[in-house]
Amino acid sequence: MDFIRNAVSPAQPRETFSHPESAAVGDPPARSRRLDLELDAGARRLTVLEREHRVLQQAYTEMEGRLQSVERRLDGLMAARAETRDDVPSNAHSAHHIIAREYDALVEQRVQGLARAAAHSVAAAPPGAVPRMLRLMGQICSVLFGPDEPEGKAVLAAVFKSRLDPLAPQANRLSSCALDLRQRSAQTGLPAHWDFELVPGESLDEEWQEAWPSCDGTLPGQVVIAPAYLVAEQVFSRQKVCTGVSIPG
Repeated sequence: MDFIRNAVSPAQPRETFSHPESAAVGDPPARSRRLDLELDAGARRLTVLEREHRVLQQAYTEMEGRLQSVERRLDGLMAARAETRDDVPSNAHSAHHIIAREYDALVEQRVQGLARAAAHSVAAAPPGAVPRMLRLMGQICSVLFGPDEPEGKAVLAAVFKSRLDPLAPQANRLSSCALDLRQRSAQTGLPAHWDFELVPGESLDEEWQEAWPSCDGTLPGQVVIAPAYLVAEQVFSRQKVCTGVSIPG
């Protein structure tokens, strides 16, 4: 009879339990929530960096403006000083000072930058020889300020690169800048030239030569890294020289 009663009686639903969070529809897994938090944090950091970049850019612009103002004042002082001299016209004298400053910056920044980029694929120098990057700098300057008009392909050849090398745009810009300096120098009307003269093994002449910053100035000269800039036999930029004990063949 119990069997019959159980068969005809409606079945009672079984009680179930579930966690409220697991029952929530669309709740992402914990890993996804952590990723969202990290993305939010990254976005906030990016916003802060962009704000700081704008502040630094504004400060750089202001500093550049002040520097240009100082350079204009310096040029004016140079011109005023030159007016008291009979051997050098003031305007040309001032122009050559500007060219010399730009020339120094070209060597220290652009020539050195190209040489450093090219040096990664050039064999290292043997012990006692001219360091690889300085050797390339000298070869670049010999193209830029030598007897022939500078060309980008010649600059690339000086650092053992082809015309299709990724450094080609950099070499072309560098040769254009050097050509501009040479043309401006010639237009002043004063005799000026870039002097590569060096006797390897002799001590440097402090009047118109100086050791490259990484070299020992008390040692004899090896090779010219950057030529001197002379105007009417006056030194406007001293020759930069690699020094050392041994002299490369």
